[in-house]
Amino acid sequence: MTKITISRIETNIGTFRVSGTMTLTSLMFNSVEILGSDGWEALIVDPQTQWHKTLMAACEVHLAEQKIIS
Repeated sequence: MTKITISRIETNIGTFRVSGTMTLTSLMFNSVEILGSDGWEALIVDPQTQWHKTLMAACEVHLAEQKIIS
């Protein structure tokens, strides 16, 4: 397992900060925060939400661009 941290990632639904773990076949969030008007706000990690799916896709693209995943 590899620990990952993305300090700022932009999506069409907001700006996020994430930490998680990655294996060869999966990516799992340990913590997710969204940038609100008062600063960073923690979100409950629920894979069934639309923001989770959007953020997961954005993180996979980001990690691929950084050549962390292929």
